[in-house]
Amino acid sequence: MNAIHNWNAWIGTDEAGKGDYFGPLVVAAVYVDAEFLENLSDLGVADGKTLSNRRIRSIAELMRSDYEQHIIVVEKIPIEYNSLYDTLRSRGQNLNHLLASLHAEAIHTLANRVDAKHVLVDQFAKDDLITPQLMQRVNPVSSVRHRISNKQLRMEVRQVTKGERDIAVAAASIIARDAFLTGMDTLSETYQITLPRGAYQVVEAGKAFVRMHGTNALGEVAKLHFNLTDAVCAS
Repeated sequence: MNAIHNWNAWIGTDEAGKGDYFGPLVVAAVYVDAEFLENLSDLGVADGKTLSNRRIRSIAELMRSDYEQHIIVVEKIPIEYNSLYDTLRSRGQNLNHLLASLHAEAIHTLANRVDAKHVLVDQFAKDDLITPQLMQRVNPVSSVRHRISNKQLRMEVRQVTKGERDIAVAAASIIARDAFLTGMDTLSETYQITLPRGAYQVVEAGKAFVRMHGTNALGEVAKLHFNLTDAVCAS
C-alpha cells in the first residue's frame, strides 16, 4: 500500500454500486488502528477492484467477525435510492451530492463510535461535498452557506484520487463491495430473476424483469435515472 499520510489511526471510506444499473448503492467506512492495521495486512487486503468476488466475501467476513465495531455500512436499496435521487434533482443537485450524504453519514456514525480524528475518502467529486454534509450532522443549525473548515469538525477529512492505495480505504472498498453483492443476491432471490452486475448487457435482464413484474416494479431493483431505463422499458 502506498503511503498517503502518516496517521496511526484513521477512517477510510469507499462506495460500491454507483455504476451498476441494478442493485443498491453502498458506502462503507472502516476504522484502522495499529492492531487492525497488522491484521488487515495479514488478510491480504487490497483494492476491491483487484480481488475476485469470492475473495472479497471471504475477507469481509473475517473483518466483520473480529472488528465489527470498526465498520459502518450505509446502504440505499433501489427504491430508497430513486426517491433520494429525485429529491436531490429537484434541488438542482446530482449523484455526487447523494454520495456525499452517504459518506458523511458513515463517517459521522463511525467517528462518534471510535473518536477518530482523521478520515481518508476515495475522491468522487471535484468539489468538497462531504464537509458541508458532516457539518450539518455535527451542528444541524449551522448554515452550509457559512465558511466551513475541517477544524470546526474536529477531524481532518482528506479526499484523494485512487484512495484504494490506502489500506483503510481498500478495506472499505471490500466491505462496500461485499454488501453490494449481498444486496444483489437478495434482490435476485426476492424477484426470482438473476440480476446482472454492471451497466453493460443488462437490458435483456431488465426487459425480462418487466415482463415478470411490470414496469412499475422496475424502481425496486434498478437505478431509474440511468439512460438504460428507456431501452429496458421500450416495447
